[in-house]
Amino acid sequence: MLRSILPLLLLSLLPTLALAAPEGRHFRILQVNDVYKIEGLERGAVGGMARLRGLRRQLAEDGTPVLLLHAGDMLFPSVMSKFSQGESMIAAMNLLDGDPEAADPLLVATFGNHEFDAADEAVVLARLAQSRFQWVSSNAYHCQAAQCERFPGVPETLLLEIGGVRVGLMGLLYPLERPAYVRSTPVIPAARVALAKLRAEGAELVIALTHQGKAMDEVLAQAVPGIDLIIGGHDHRYFRQRVGTTWITKADADIASAIVYDVVLPVGGPLSTVPLRIRVDDHIPADPQMAALVAEWLAALRRAGLDSEQVVGQTAVMLEGVEPVVRGQESALGNLLADAARQAMGTDIAFINGGAIRINDNIPPGPITQGDLDGVFYYDNRLVSFPITGRQLLQLLNHSVAEADSGAGHFLQVSGVRFSYGREGAGFRVAEVTVAGRPLDLSATYSATTVDYVYENGLHEGYTLFAPATRPGPLSSERPNLRQVVEGYLQALPGGRLTGGLDGRIQRRAE
Repeated sequence: MLRSILPLLLLSLLPTLALAAPEGRHFRILQVNDVYKIEGLERGAVGGMARLRGLRRQLAEDGTPVLLLHAGDMLFPSVMSKFSQGESMIAAMNLLDGDPEAADPLLVATFGNHEFDAADEAVVLARLAQSRFQWVSSNAYHCQAAQCERFPGVPETLLLEIGGVRVGLMGLLYPLERPAYVRSTPVIPAARVALAKLRAEGAELVIALTHQGKAMDEVLAQAVPGIDLIIGGHDHRYFRQRVGTTWITKADADIASAIVYDVVLPVGGPLSTVPLRIRVDDHIPADPQMAALVAEWLAALRRAGLDSEQVVGQTAVMLEGVEPVVRGQESALGNLLADAARQAMGTDIAFINGGAIRINDNIPPGPITQGDLDGVFYYDNRLVSFPITGRQLLQLLNHSVAEADSGAGHFLQVSGVRFSYGREGAGFRVAEVTVAGRPLDLSATYSATTVDYVYENGLHEGYTLFAPATRPGPLSSERPNLRQVVEGYLQALPGGRLTGGLDGRIQRRAE
């Protein structure tokens, strides 16, 4: 039955399944990461937990065991998580084996940073207690006062036997010290300890479930070469690379894609596997039982007054809100937000950090609903305006694009300013900057608008301009709500319809 999804799995690239049968040393890995929306993307056309359940069933229909691995970030943030505090995601995860009450021995997750968005530690502890699958973490600890210990029910490592192979798993989260109830220690020392423990216990295949940037996964593979597979999250976009003998993979966020490994480990022979990317769309059958659960949670969400289908405007263009776009290139959605902010504050320029745009989805041409805005404005963003010199603006823009391929939230969506950027050394730099159609004057002073988070916390994102000692000022006396500003902006458009999309205000030069 695996051949029923032939064009997606590229079956010809998989090892010959018959080779594994005599020894019984064969299983599959299904990888996802950074999953926030149980319902999927683009009004349910892409991703979603129902399709993930359907894909898992298809991969297992020929009797091959399937190990489902989640590389972190599931409890927060989403519109649903505002309502359910992550309970809806745990309910969906528990149903991925078809039985919401039974323990699922072949579903393992590790912590992402967003597991700890809740200020109250009781939320995380309750979600862990509700899980009918296994969590693993080798370096994240639950802290109370000065005492830190492992989260209840979350072991340092796991050893499973799957398809006749002893598989060892560790979980690794980049160093995290906020909120106060969690602390994750440096990754590489923890990985070395976990690897030694797993090998001593007889692990034949060692997998690191990681939640950190891809550059750090590459460092991990080099520093701890005994890890066979690094199943990663955090970057929100597909990535596949081999470092030595170690495969590193990441899937697209919200199950827009998944990764499948077909693992063959002959007795006394070398590991054979090639990770393959699968687009999770209407080629994958949605599981009816999971679809019903998702519908129940969506209905409850709407009864709570969130995700309303009330129309606030229309768009003639696709409003790209997926993180690889809003955190790395010009976005029609980013243009809308920045243009509305600049108009409301009457300033020369405006910039909105990509990390403030939380929808991680595209709004297709057609109606823009209150539910769409619930996703965009997960946070209560207020607008502030202040003076900024041309030299400061150039510094700001250079930092915005410096890591344009990393998916960092400090990438800026802009209005009133145009520029190009290209690679320079290990990063990127801007060029050809204009403000209001004129070349940037480094000695001039411009008026600027941004969200209060950037102004007050920009130093945490690497913007030294917003350090307490160097913040520009004075600030505007009023702080309008950006969501209300955008609603008013849409309603004031002719026919309430947005027609402008991309206009080249941010251009990446060819390499």
